Amino acid sequence: MSRVIVFILVLACLLLPLAAAAATVPSAANSIGKQLDQQLMMRYAGAEDPSTSRKQQEAVARAQIFIMGTTPADINDLNRTSPLARQMTEEVSRWLMAAGYRYQELRTGKYIRFDRRSGELILTREVNRLTSRMGTAPVLLAGTYLVSGGQVRFTMSLIHAGSREVLAKATATVPFTDDIYGLLEDPMPGSGTTPSTYTRLQ
Repeated sequence: MSRVIVFILVLACLLLPLAAAAATVPSAANSIGKQLDQQLMMRYAGAEDPSTSRKQQEAVARAQIFIMGTTPADINDLNRTSPLARQMTEEVSRWLMAAGYRYQELRTGKYIRFDRRSGELILTREVNRLTSRMGTAPVLLAGTYLVSGGQVRFTMSLIHAGSREVLAKATATVPFTDDIYGLLEDPMPGSGTTPSTYTRLQ
């Protein structure tokens, strides 16, 4: 009986780090989502109407904000992304949708470009036409990640597509583990997993 208990305890100790690693990306994404949401609500959920509660104002504001997402890029090689970055976008978008935002992923080769000379964030592929088709000025989710020491640091921004203004910015850290290391490298070229939408620095 004691051997069974010891075996169970040893097995639990071995599995605990794996479970913790699996939870780090959603936890970081939740933190990013909360930071972005708080900053947006400071801008768009004012208390002009005394007949509605703050909670109601925030719900209305979130429902009117249309977010389109891209995949974060490696800050040291901005033409490169990873499964970890794609998973972060998935988790952040999950949080935003659960909070009440409207969300859509950009496809077919659209990307965010950061111009080193002007310092401006630009959405290619005719932002104005995209905006008019959606019926509202979209907000773009873009970001970068940095592998440093024992962690992967994500920085995510929400950018107004029409004015290019950064509306909110958030950061979170994912501890570096063997599981995370495996998500930092894409499979072999031609596997079909390279995203068509990503953030790029020019």
